[in-house]
Amino acid sequence: MEKMHKALAYQKQGEIEKAQRLYKQVLKKVPNNPDANHLLGVCYRQLGFPKRAMEYIQKAIKLADDRAPFYANLARAMSDLPGTTPETTLAVTQKALSLDPNIIETQNLQAIALSKLERLEEAEEIFQRLIVRHPEHPDAYRNYGILLRDNGKHDKAAVFFFKCTQLDPENPENYIQRARARHEANQLKENDAELNKALELFPDNGDLHHELARNLFKQSRTFEGLPHAEFAVEQDPTNHHKLVTLGVHHNSLGTLSQAIKAYKAAQAVAPEPLPVIDWNLSLAYLGCGKLASGWDLHRARFLDTNTTTLCREFDKPEWNGEPLAGKSIMLWPDQGLGDALRSGTMIPDLLKTGAHVIVELTPKAQKIFADSFPEIEVRTAAFDQATKMAEHHDYDYHCALTDLGKFYRRTPGSFKAGKYPAYAFNKSKARTYLARMDGAERKPIIGLGWRSKNLAESRARYYLSAPEFSPVLEFEDVIYVNLQYLSIERERAFLKEIAKSDFMHFEDVDLFDDIESAAALTCCCDLVVSANVSVAEIAGAFGVPCMRFAPKEAILMLGQAEVPLWYPTTRIVEIKEDMRAVDVVPELVARLGKWLENFDPDERNARLAR
Repeated sequence: MEKMHKALAYQKQGEIEKAQRLYKQVLKKVPNNPDANHLLGVCYRQLGFPKRAMEYIQKAIKLADDRAPFYANLARAMSDLPGTTPETTLAVTQKALSLDPNIIETQNLQAIALSKLERLEEAEEIFQRLIVRHPEHPDAYRNYGILLRDNGKHDKAAVFFFKCTQLDPENPENYIQRARARHEANQLKENDAELNKALELFPDNGDLHHELARNLFKQSRTFEGLPHAEFAVEQDPTNHHKLVTLGVHHNSLGTLSQAIKAYKAAQAVAPEPLPVIDWNLSLAYLGCGKLASGWDLHRARFLDTNTTTLCREFDKPEWNGEPLAGKSIMLWPDQGLGDALRSGTMIPDLLKTGAHVIVELTPKAQKIFADSFPEIEVRTAAFDQATKMAEHHDYDYHCALTDLGKFYRRTPGSFKAGKYPAYAFNKSKARTYLARMDGAERKPIIGLGWRSKNLAESRARYYLSAPEFSPVLEFEDVIYVNLQYLSIERERAFLKEIAKSDFMHFEDVDLFDDIESAAALTCCCDLVVSANVSVAEIAGAFGVPCMRFAPKEAILMLGQAEVPLWYPTTRIVEIKEDMRAVDVVPELVARLGKWLENFDPDERNARLAR
């Protein structure tokens, strides 16, 4: 009995190995002592050996099957063992609580098991009851927060994780969980502040550095996030999540060989092949010009559960290069208008196979494709919104537009062999617009776009406000044409007032939904200066010279320094990750000044067949 008391004292003081030795000594003399078996099992669990722990606790239960703590600790050991089903955990917790309904930890485990079984209302009720009855118990708040976060209630989850940090400030896991909830809730500024404070408490915690890197990346503050991503990997070099985070930072910063190295290391340590790794590796390969390797992995974007890419379902096979003569193929875009325009430049290559080509598009893109490729059938995309299953079945194969690159753009030379520009515009409409511009015969015409309609923080940093963009309009004897879709009167009025030349806004042209008219107006321009939005995509697709201020995205640049392979008339004025968008304005102005010195309207007149 004395050894049992001494062992228990050691255990409470955290001297687990000393306690373990004493319990073993007791069991040598009294092998059927239920308490010694139970507490030795608890020691094994505390030392990280849950399977061994279960053996002793189960023996204790055989010797005394009416002790609630025995079942409670068996449930805890089971929860530590990979592969334990929630049904098993639930059964053991129910037995423990039938003997003593007030064991807090067992109620927590029961609620966790119920949440894994998707019995969410029952789990939530237990957590809420625990919080009411035991408001100073952090585990209930933490586990309830996890339940809420796993079910998409990120804002609410963050509140409960915040409470955990107050109740248990010495546990870094509370700060990590809170950061993940904030990240998913897009509470990025709050997350920054809280993570930096947490790192003051736990400066060597790699998980906290990882969360800060992820948070900074989501704000397109990659340059700041990289050191934290590197630290996280240094602390935990076999964690594939952290390696992927490091890779995407290098990808964004253009250090692509480092990105590829990180992704390959992630592949080597991941428990199974993961689409998120292949998808990011694809972008890194494309970004450094290894086109064949990049396209071969590109389809992984559809398998990545976190992607925003549209992944449709079909009852017809995906085209994988089979002969298409006499066959039909349906093409569909999985991203936005810019991606559709870029990828659509490969349709002439596909038509050479003799296939009947169907393209499903959003309504605003249809006329451009129909006029440019009269041989194809163009229609509205039709699929079940819930299942994403296609509603039309009148074709032999289907293929995402982007995936044509796998077959037709495997080398830089294949771009030069393609038709450019691939699209046709309404020349009659364009000449009508041109006739409305006073002095167009002799003046250069410059089209303008400075932002997207999506001004989320992660994207807005690459756009300009009208005042920031205004130095571009300070040249005399120029016609400036507004190509900015969904621009507002205040922006236009400011630019019109600041411009030293004509600033024209065509009220009758819907620059957002009427792409045919937007393209015709764009083709009146000698040059387009635009942010990384569809204004620049339209200019590039129709062969109009364009200065595009943007980061060097892998899928656009494909390993080129300044001129995208897709659009030979486009020049990228790079916004680097450690720059503000406004920092490129002097470069834009300088390039525009040089361009004006050599302006010649002949290219525009030839384009308009004048």
